[in-house]
Amino acid sequence: MMAPPPEGADFLHPGLAEPRTKEDWFAYVFYEPPPRPVLPPHSVYLAMNEGERRRLNRARSQYHSALVLAWTPAVQHFEAEIFELLDANEYAPPGARPGLLIDGPPTVGKSTLVKMIARKFERQLREDYPGRFSPDRLGSYVPVVYISLADQVTPKQISVAFARYLNTPTGGTKEDIDHHILTALKACGTQLVIFDDLHFLDCSHKEGRASNDHIKYLANHAPCTIVGTGVDLEDSPLLSEGGASGRTTQTSGRFSRQELGTFALDTEADALAWVAVIRSLEGALELYRHEPERLTRHQWKYLHERTGGSIAALHTLIRRSAVRAVTRGTEAVTREVMDSIVLSHAHERGYAKVLELKNRTAPKKTPRASRAAGKTGQAVTDG
Repeated sequence: MMAPPPEGADFLHPGLAEPRTKEDWFAYVFYEPPPRPVLPPHSVYLAMNEGERRRLNRARSQYHSALVLAWTPAVQHFEAEIFELLDANEYAPPGARPGLLIDGPPTVGKSTLVKMIARKFERQLREDYPGRFSPDRLGSYVPVVYISLADQVTPKQISVAFARYLNTPTGGTKEDIDHHILTALKACGTQLVIFDDLHFLDCSHKEGRASNDHIKYLANHAPCTIVGTGVDLEDSPLLSEGGASGRTTQTSGRFSRQELGTFALDTEADALAWVAVIRSLEGALELYRHEPERLTRHQWKYLHERTGGSIAALHTLIRRSAVRAVTRGTEAVTREVMDSIVLSHAHERGYAKVLELKNRTAPKKTPRASRAAGKTGQAVTDG
């Protein structure tokens, strides 16, 4: 029988929202996912009363909902890049430090990836420099600032987002707010600033150019490494700052741009990387009837077709299938269960195109007469 929930737990939601303040970020850094339930023998599970079984199933669904992004080769690559930049920039002379832009299509895991790496960076700092995080100083040392940009963001909105994150005053002019946040960034020892959704900085418009200039101003005056993520940054006006394509600008001169794409199956190494992600997710399932590595060995191509190689779509499909396998009693992530899950409109359209192409290119089955059919004049098709 499961232990009762702690007092007051009914009023708490364990999920994490996108960080908007340093307290939100600390919650993400300290967050531990629901523990992996220990399944009793299936006969014991079937003998449970309704309440006991419901609580165990809820624990399994909560656990499955928190399956984490695998530490893929792409994550390892960007971890090395970002950590190297942080080391190279730590005691650099005054002025803007080199930064990194992570570019790519939607749903490939850019935001999740950069938060995972930043979380690891801070957790290592907490291990190596515990004195900086002592209880009497908690909150005064803020090594990571995470800012998610909004559509058509203005320079003052960027400053206010920083101020709210750092708990500095948001009143007064933009210059007043900037003074407070720049002072706080130095006092807090901030080393890494993340700008998520940089594609919202549309430098083909006046406000977008002004916001881009404002980020450059902050980069000039804050001794931090800046990492940004965005969709289709290569073809956006961000790097050209609204000018002609290929124009050399301060933004393009300060930031390296690297791509994060969907998983491909073009080479054996590509396929092995994709299969490894599936294996890590499948190995975490807590289901009574799921055959070990069934998805890894038999459904890896289907999973790629279904998700278009998107890590976010794969996680959604596996998580929802696991939850559905529990609630419907199938106790296994099967092709039938996965087919019953409706993913995002974009991924469903992509999968429909894959099926259409496969149907068009599939070889036609031709009748083949058997000896017996020849005697009776009936054709037998190759089934």
